[in-house]
Amino acid sequence: MLTTGTQNTQESEKRIETETSAKVQKKTGISYWLAGFFFFILPFIMVSLPGIPVWRGRVVAVSSFIFFGTVAIFWYGLSPKSRIIRDSGKLSNVQYLRLRPKIEKAIRFLIVAFGVLFFFKVTLPFALDIFQLVGGEEPVRSVEVVKYKSVPFGGLWFLKQSLRFTRDAMPYSLFYSWTPVRVDESYEFVFLPRSRIILDFNRSGT
Repeated sequence: MLTTGTQNTQESEKRIETETSAKVQKKTGISYWLAGFFFFILPFIMVSLPGIPVWRGRVVAVSSFIFFGTVAIFWYGLSPKSRIIRDSGKLSNVQYLRLRPKIEKAIRFLIVAFGVLFFFKVTLPFALDIFQLVGGEEPVRSVEVVKYKSVPFGGLWFLKQSLRFTRDAMPYSLFYSWTPVRVDESYEFVFLPRSRIILDFNRSGT
């Protein structure tokens, strides 16, 4: 009877563990779909829609990326539901059992610190620009020569291009563009002054 009871308990624990793992995987799948929608699908739809100015569509596209990204960073760093250490990872081994809480706290601290930096460097300037647009202020238009270009995200230039101009050493960001910007060429740029996010561009003289 004792053996049978022990087996039933073990089977029950395994069943609960399996159900919990399935729920976590389902939630993780939903999170990935949401991230894919707000980071990729919606932005490219907005910059490709006919009938609306490109710069207005890119405002919505970049808003989707920045605002959802900010919320996602803080949620992942602060929510007890977020799994910082995966069961399949090295840190899930028995020898790290006592250190896991401290390691997880340290990782969460780094994530939140990155979120704070992202908020003040990216989100806040962009939000101030958006408030100005809502208040009726137009974005800045300027003819500039591209001096330098870098492409993060493994060379995926259609996601982001970081530009520097000959008259301005500060970096400007162009998100979600199907057209690559070329170095040493002149363009008329439409951009937001505080966040330095480019909303539209055309070759100068065209």
